[in-house]
Amino acid sequence: MTKFALLCLVIFISQPLFAKQEDPKEIIDRYSAAAQKGGDAVKGKLVFESEKANCTKCHNVGRKEIKAGPDLMVIGDKFDRGQIIQSILEPSARIHPDHASHAITTVEGKVITGVLQKQSTEALQLINEKGESVTIALGDIEAQKRVNTSLMPADLHKVINQQQFGDLVEYLTTLKQQDGMAYPGMPDEFKTIKNQVKLVAIHDDELRFDHPVCLIAKPGAVNTYMIVEQKTRRIYQLTKTLEGDKKELWADLSHEAITGTYEGVLCLAFHPDFVNNRKYYLNYHVRENDIFSPVIVERMALADLSKDAGGASRRLLKIEQPTVLHWGGMLAFGPDGYLYIGAGDGGPQEDPLGNGQNLSLHLGKILRIDVDHQDEGLEYAIPKDNPFKDAGQGILPEIWAYGFRMPWRFSWDSKTKEMYVGDIGQNLYEEINMPRLGENHGWNVFEAFTPFSKQYRREGETFTPPVIAYRRKHGVSVTGGYVYRGTKSPSYVGKYIFADFETKTIWAMTQNNRKLVDAWIIGKVPEKPCSFG
Repeated sequence: MTKFALLCLVIFISQPLFAKQEDPKEIIDRYSAAAQKGGDAVKGKLVFESEKANCTKCHNVGRKEIKAGPDLMVIGDKFDRGQIIQSILEPSARIHPDHASHAITTVEGKVITGVLQKQSTEALQLINEKGESVTIALGDIEAQKRVNTSLMPADLHKVINQQQFGDLVEYLTTLKQQDGMAYPGMPDEFKTIKNQVKLVAIHDDELRFDHPVCLIAKPGAVNTYMIVEQKTRRIYQLTKTLEGDKKELWADLSHEAITGTYEGVLCLAFHPDFVNNRKYYLNYHVRENDIFSPVIVERMALADLSKDAGGASRRLLKIEQPTVLHWGGMLAFGPDGYLYIGAGDGGPQEDPLGNGQNLSLHLGKILRIDVDHQDEGLEYAIPKDNPFKDAGQGILPEIWAYGFRMPWRFSWDSKTKEMYVGDIGQNLYEEINMPRLGENHGWNVFEAFTPFSKQYRREGETFTPPVIAYRRKHGVSVTGGYVYRGTKSPSYVGKYIFADFETKTIWAMTQNNRKLVDAWIIGKVPEKPCSFG
């Protein structure tokens, strides 16, 4: 005891009386450099599981437990070493919306912070920094807001040294999916074509757009496109002429839609008879009575079709969600002239409420409505052949297909009229589905081809698998595209072109009767591709 006490005393008095705190950037640089050199994964696992590092308080590795942070079972596929290092040392630098923190101020003035897990008309549920579930009645809430600070502490360097940090990072890089082609529609590797596609900007370099999420050709006009900016909630008309490109404001929806990191205006669809009736449709976000909802609205252009006519939108449909997550985001007119809408499961992670399988909710579905007619009590009509039109009380007639998590973008083959849906995955896979009338595409009973949860599985239910699914090493957020039917590149005719938002990879896929024939990597996008047009 005497030697130990003396040693501690010597260390203490050897420090300056008012020691200068080390610059946070210098700490990050030192720990980053150590981790870049590598480490011992076996020792890193012990660090991860230790009470000192406390990583398991908020993270699982393949265990079915709800925690504040993401499951790290395939983090080595999703992030490279540099990204893993940054996510630990600077946890607030890049926060995925699924794990963003919410600060709730109660009527008594108490502030409760945590990751939103569930919200209903009566209460909301958070997972706090201790990993505890906290339920708060809506009547007890004075205010709530999403904050840009992670629950994960940014001072891990105070409890583990540089070598331990390097070991921890090394362990995390080893957490990957096993290789091997388990299903015909899930290639382990993709071949890359020799002459990759060339990507050319559609507009002059001096014309820039803020978070563009949708590009669509304007009917009745030559070389004219509409571009939707998510965050600004503006829609611009881009016209290409011999004198140069012209960018004009078409509409500003900031008076109707909310905005945020991921919220805003998401998609635009022109009515098939737009040239005559001037109607077009939008999918955007609102927050009303503290409930987040995507809404589908109808608007009109001026008589000369030069821009939006102004005034208030006519709201067709509001889809209330339990959280601000997984909202779908797509709408488009199908070959049958009806409006199709992509609705996500509404969150939180892993769809614990079973929304994707619940036919009494719009969430986790592809919806189809007739905007040219109205049924009693609705702003639209239900198409006569919708599969659940006469299914009885408690089942929504707008549902066309179900069992989706986040159907961000979909389209139809202009020749065969087959539908393709890019559905963003949960833990392990991204997938492309080809839904048909009334089909169940599995979520959250299945993720891609693999069983996910039995909680909401109904006896005798039939599930339709995806055409293709890919593992996390190939990407983490699929962006659905189009089947190419052009004339300039004959080798791509009939192939479905799609991409991954994070890895920026572009594929060309061939299928036969919804079975994968082949899929090739055909190029890389210089920026993250959120949509095709």
